[in-house]
Amino acid sequence: MKTIAFLLSIGVTSASSFAWTMQETQPAAVPTSNAATSAPIAGPDGKERLIATVTGVEGNVQVHEGEDAPWQKATVGMQVGENAEFRTGPRSAVRFVIPPDHTITLDRLGTVKVLQAINDNGVVRTQMGMKYGRTRYSIEAAGREHESSIVSPSATLAVRGTDFSAFDQRPFPAQGVRLRGGQMEFRDRRKRIFIGQNAGKTKIDVNNPNAASLALNQSVVDPGARLARTPAEDRLVASLLQSGATVEFDYDKGIRVVRGGQPPRTDAELVPTLPGALNFVLRWTQPGTDLNIGVFTAGGLTPQGEGIYPVGGVNTVPSGGVVAFDHRGGPHGGIEVGSWPDGFPAQPYTFGSVHITGPNSPATMDVFMNGQRISFAGPDGQQTTSASYIAQPLPPEIATGQFVGTVNIAPGTPGSTAGPSPSRADKPLAPKRTSFARPSGADRIPMGPRAPGAKKP
Repeated sequence: MKTIAFLLSIGVTSASSFAWTMQETQPAAVPTSNAATSAPIAGPDGKERLIATVTGVEGNVQVHEGEDAPWQKATVGMQVGENAEFRTGPRSAVRFVIPPDHTITLDRLGTVKVLQAINDNGVVRTQMGMKYGRTRYSIEAAGREHESSIVSPSATLAVRGTDFSAFDQRPFPAQGVRLRGGQMEFRDRRKRIFIGQNAGKTKIDVNNPNAASLALNQSVVDPGARLARTPAEDRLVASLLQSGATVEFDYDKGIRVVRGGQPPRTDAELVPTLPGALNFVLRWTQPGTDLNIGVFTAGGLTPQGEGIYPVGGVNTVPSGGVVAFDHRGGPHGGIEVGSWPDGFPAQPYTFGSVHITGPNSPATMDVFMNGQRISFAGPDGQQTTSASYIAQPLPPEIATGQFVGTVNIAPGTPGSTAGPSPSRADKPLAPKRTSFARPSGADRIPMGPRAPGAKKP
C-alpha cells in the first residue's frame, strides 16, 4: 500500500478554538509511562520531545504507547509521548493537545498514532499516522512556525492555515478539507491542486480533478454510488436472501458481497430481478466455485473504452454501467450481473468471466435488453441466445479470464444512446482491468496478452 502524507505548514497569526462536545470531567492524570510528563523532554539529538495530553473522551477509546504495550482505556488528563496510538469505537471520539497550540481530534472508528512531536529550535514539528478514519487538526498559531503532517494511505494535503480535516476510510475516496483560513495544496499520484487563501471551506478528494468537480458531483445523485443502490439493483439481492444468502460489505475490495442462496434458473425467475435496461448475466452451478463477470464497451482497455468488474472503483463507469455485488458462490453456485440503465451506449460490448477459486464449473452467459433475451456472438463466433462453457483458470501467460461473447447494440435501439461511451482520458485511473482470452479452438484472441511465441491473429 502506498503511504502518502497529509502535510501542513503553518505560518499565521490567530485562530479561534475548535468547539467540542466530549466529556470534560477531570480525573487524575494517569501517565502511561515515565516519559509522559507535562514538560517537554530533551532527546538525545538535543530536540525537545513534546507530550500529548488527552482533553476529551467520548465513548469507547483506547490507547497504547507502542506495539508491545497493552491497550488501555483512554481518560481525560492522560499524557502520552511519541509512538502512542489511539483507536476509537462506534460513536466514539478522542481529543488531545500537543503544546503549545496543536489540537487533534480523532472521530469514530479510526486510528491515529503520534509518530513525531518535537520542538526543533523553535519550530514545532508533529506527524500523525492515520491508518483509517477522520482526523481534524486545529492550530492556535501566533507568529510561531509549524511543520505538521498526517500520514494516510491515499493522498497528500499541504496547508498553510489553522484548521483542516483529513479523511481516509475505505471504500470511500480519501479527502482533504480546508475548513477555514490559509492556503491548501492537495497531491495524489495523478494531480497537484492549489487552493487559495480566500476560497472559504474547500474539499478535494482523490477521485476528482479539482475542488469544483467534487462540489458538482456532490450536488447531484450518483446512481453508481456503492453504498446508495437503487431499488432495482436490490431486487436480485433480495431474491437471493430469501433463498438463504448472506450479504456483507468487503471494505478491502470496496463492494457488497453475497454468499450462498439459490440463483434464479429460469427466465421467469430472473427477468423481474434484473437491475438495468441492458443486462449481462453470468451464472454457474459448481458448489464452492467463485467466478467474476467482466464487461467491456467499445475500445476495450484503451482510454476510450470502459469496463466493469466486481471490485470497488472498477464496478461503475461514467456511462452508467455497474456490477452491484460480488457473488462469492455457495452450495448452488452463483450469479453476477453487469448492467446499464436506460440510455446505455449503442456500441459493441465484449464480456466474459474470471475463475477466482474452486473447481472448474459449468457456466452460462446471457444478455437481456428491455426484459428480452437478445442474440450475440458466442465464443465460437456463432450467434446464440445463451453461451454455455466450462469456467476454469487460465495460465497467467495467456490471460486471466475467459472470453464468452460479443454483442453489437445498433444505434436507434430502444433505450440506447448514440455513439461510444464518454472518453476516460480525463477520468481517474482505475485499477488494472482483467484481460480475456477465447477458449481453446476459438479463431482469435480479442484482448489480453498472447502466449510467448504466439503470432498475432
